[in-house]
Amino acid sequence: MAGALGWTLLAALGYVVGGSLIWFKKEWSHRGLSVLVAISTGLLLSVAVGGMIPHGLSESPTMAFWILIGMLVAFGFQRWQAHRASKPENKKGSHMSAIWSVLTGMGIHAYFEGVAIGAGFHAGPEFGMTVLLAILLHKIPEGAAISTLVMAELKERKKAIASALILGFSTVLGAGTTLWLVKASWMHDQLSPISLLFSAGILLYIAGTELWPLLNQTGNRQSIISFLSSVLAYFLLAWAGTFIAPDHHHSSQDVQAAKNHPSSSADSHQHHHAVQPVVIPNGTVPPAVSLQVKKDSESGWNIHIQTKHFRFAPEHLNEPTRMGEGHAHLYVNGKKAARLYSPWYHLQELAPGTHEIRVELNSNQHAPFVYQGKKIEASATIVTNK
Repeated sequence: MAGALGWTLLAALGYVVGGSLIWFKKEWSHRGLSVLVAISTGLLLSVAVGGMIPHGLSESPTMAFWILIGMLVAFGFQRWQAHRASKPENKKGSHMSAIWSVLTGMGIHAYFEGVAIGAGFHAGPEFGMTVLLAILLHKIPEGAAISTLVMAELKERKKAIASALILGFSTVLGAGTTLWLVKASWMHDQLSPISLLFSAGILLYIAGTELWPLLNQTGNRQSIISFLSSVLAYFLLAWAGTFIAPDHHHSSQDVQAAKNHPSSSADSHQHHHAVQPVVIPNGTVPPAVSLQVKKDSESGWNIHIQTKHFRFAPEHLNEPTRMGEGHAHLYVNGKKAARLYSPWYHLQELAPGTHEIRVELNSNQHAPFVYQGKKIEASATIVTNK
């Protein structure tokens, strides 16, 4: 979380960089601005459509409506800002009234951009960095816009820079809110996909209503090339990421094989490093697991693992630990039999006798989750006859 907030500070500095330009220049290069808008548009659309939406729907396929909610919320705040700006007292009244009206609207806008950055980093570093870069690019001209307005009205450079800092703080606050909520294990199952899909809706609205119209207005070849290049670059980097660190990415075939083969096969992709248990802090609701083992009508046993405040996340295998997600290890008579990526598993026929079946929850880094000194596990005893 601290690392993601540190990167968010970089995005917030975009406002400061833009605001600082009033010390050096009064006007933007039209060509330079159009290129920034084009790149930002391409990256925002790509990360929303190619990253956040698929990732969010993979966690909860029934929550697609949160994309629409994100768009509607962004639309509502934009309309509210436009309504305030159109009031006569803001047009003809005090300078401070007009400034605070614009600053409030842009501050809310910056907060939700921070929400999107936080959701991106929660989904993964590659998503977070892409959202960060895209938002950073158009925060620079936004910072210049607000500081120029304040400078024109109040003739004070310090207050102009302060206005840009307020927007930067709003961005960090939005990212921090999202990261705190999705890291809380008692809210992870609900808010993880919601934050991704809601933020995707915000990004689609920003790109579609604010940036894309500007791109259409310029219509020059350089802007179009910049836009298409940013889209292509995003998907090329996402594709290349599967080859940069192959030890940390498992294909769908690997996952399926791990589901259906015992420990010797499933563990062939591990790093075999000693791992420290993941201690769940007191005061949070820990994951819970229960186990049902039933005789199969043909052969073997069907095992059903039921969890609370935990989800199976094979797509995050070997990635940094996240509270409330991971996989399970299955033990038969104290010996590891399989690594599990789903709640169901078919255990082959066992030798006659009494057998202990045990399952424990593990993190993405293969470390057992521990709460108050105890592993989060469940066990059952079965008896097989000749």
